[in-house]
Amino acid sequence: MTAAFLERGHAIRSHTADEILEAWGPTREACLEEAVLALVDSIASLGEAGWSWHHRVELTGSDEESLVALLEEVIYLLEADNAVPVRVRVRTHGGGEVADFWLTDRSRVTSLGAAPKGVAYSQLTFREEEPGRWRCMVTVDV
Repeated sequence: MTAAFLERGHAIRSHTADEILEAWGPTREACLEEAVLALVDSIASLGEAGWSWHHRVELTGSDEESLVALLEEVIYLLEADNAVPVRVRVRTHGGGEVADFWLTDRSRVTSLGAAPKGVAYSQLTFREEEPGRWRCMVTVDV
């Protein structure tokens, strides 16, 4: 395995009424984590904000369903709890998969743009391109 396969990251492309988030990583879990970080980076600058509380969500379904559920959970946390993830970890747990969020109050971060409204299923992709290289792309309505 080359060093390029061990890389992880994300990118954000703005559109008129939405943003396209791309994420990649060496594992499915890393790719999901990077997708969350892309969504957070599209709306806030975390600066030195530390976390104040923890939230856990169970993920079920296909790769695409897990990706959408994870991003929609972030949107829900923003709207309902005024919370922004400063860290996320996705892992297998008890025969399933969980995502752990470490959150801070939205007032402790710098807002960069409009809050996301939802995740679109059109043109959504999430797959292992080759062993050790996962990539996803998703459109978020803003």
